[in-house]
Amino acid sequence: MSSSPTSNPNSDTGLASHIASGISALVPPFTGLIFYFIEKKDSLARHWAVQSIFFGCAWIVVWIAYWIVAAILVHIPILGGLVLALVYFVLLVGGFVLWLLGVINAFQAKRWEYPIVSEQCKKLFPKLVP
Repeated sequence: MSSSPTSNPNSDTGLASHIASGISALVPPFTGLIFYFIEKKDSLARHWAVQSIFFGCAWIVVWIAYWIVAAILVHIPILGGLVLALVYFVLLVGGFVLWLLGVINAFQAKRWEYPIVSEQCKKLFPKLVP
């Protein structure tokens, strides 16, 4: 009896590494937190769970900072609105591209890390890294 490519007997979830990793990266940081606490054996799935937590939390912090700056800049006529629109667009597109790269690399079972975010979070939270 051959095992299916979507199952992994050496995993706490029973999912193949690339499937668990991909699911971890889909809805950061929520799915990352779920897989971080459920999956203890599969190092690739834990890697992507941690990456998902790092990216999701950093993304939340960036948006909070954006809204604080937006509350200030909105009072500047014309220029404030243009700057906010441009920054909003860059954050939206940049975040989507990073998220998409993460999901693609996770489903391909690659140990890719988000630029800047991962190295800074590893310094701040060394015990979280598998």
